[in-house]
Amino acid sequence: MKGESFKLEIFSSIEECDGKRWNELVPDDNPFVKYEFFSALERGKCIGAQTSWHPKYFILSQNGAYKCAFFTFVKFDSYGEFIFDWEWARAFQQYQVPYYPKLTTAIPFSPVTAPKFLGCPHLLQSTLLPKVLDFYKDSDTSSLHLLFTSEEEQRIFNPFGLKERDSFQYHWHNHDYSNFDDFLQKLKKNRRKSIKRERRSLEHLTFKELTGDQVSEEDLTFFYQSYLSTIHKKQSQAYLNYDFFLNLFKGLPDNTILLQAFDPESGELIANALLLNSQTRLYGRYWGCSEEVQFLHFELCLYRGLDIAIRKKLDVFEAGAQGEHKRLRGFTPIINKSLHHIKHPGFADAIYEFLEREKSGISQLFKEFESVNPYKKID
Repeated sequence: MKGESFKLEIFSSIEECDGKRWNELVPDDNPFVKYEFFSALERGKCIGAQTSWHPKYFILSQNGAYKCAFFTFVKFDSYGEFIFDWEWARAFQQYQVPYYPKLTTAIPFSPVTAPKFLGCPHLLQSTLLPKVLDFYKDSDTSSLHLLFTSEEEQRIFNPFGLKERDSFQYHWHNHDYSNFDDFLQKLKKNRRKSIKRERRSLEHLTFKELTGDQVSEEDLTFFYQSYLSTIHKKQSQAYLNYDFFLNLFKGLPDNTILLQAFDPESGELIANALLLNSQTRLYGRYWGCSEEVQFLHFELCLYRGLDIAIRKKLDVFEAGAQGEHKRLRGFTPIINKSLHHIKHPGFADAIYEFLEREKSGISQLFKEFESVNPYKKID
């Protein structure tokens, strides 16, 4: 390319970057890699120097224009990643070898398939990634991890010798359904009847669907309290805070959807769920309620999400981690691949051998999944 040579900059805060130029690199209008998402995390102090997630934003520019970008985090624990390596850390500790810090590229606190590479793929592979790997090699980090990768990301990193790790989630795929009933017709009779029965049982409730700019302070307060309640019930950790969600709704009004359920007699808000969407994907994230109602979780977190995905003609609905119940409701298991490199040769051999055994076990599990397929057989 003619003109000024490429310039590499590494920033420790997204707010050191130019938000407009960063977002011009974001594919698929994906909310999880937009400037506003990282800014909401930083402003809420969910990531940054005072946390275990220390961001590094790599930007390759030319003539003042951003050409490609990559983000990663220097991590000091393994919380909020959803690809679990605690046993690896314990093994390092047992032999008094430091596992932290490590270098992890993932969407903080979000088990989602979202882009890690922004901009021109050729420049990423030929120019930017060698610089990223030089940073990794020269750092005091023990290992490099890329979580929830796409096929393109796997292809780009393939020449650099990272090892694949398999895990799985349940995703729903839109086969050009015209409406929810059209989707139901593709299911086996017993599953179709069960879903209809679950939805009918909630017809007495009132539902609303809000975009981010329609969320009031009262709505946000209820959402955050119900988020904390769900975290408490699961005995989990509240990684996110009120300021993060406030900035998320304000910064990404067109990518955020808040679903609400109301008691028809009192008019009180009793449950809600947060979803985010790109141009092709819907992501289910957080749910909470003040009143337990049977099947309401499925209605807000799954069925109304399917309604939205069909209406918006989105290709995939990722409804979050875990959830065997999703498989019975039209979500199919898919393999997630993460990529890993361990610097210590002895630990690398042991961990890479473990990854092969783990992959074999998941392959066997997928064969068993076929026996509980909710969809009709296609001739």
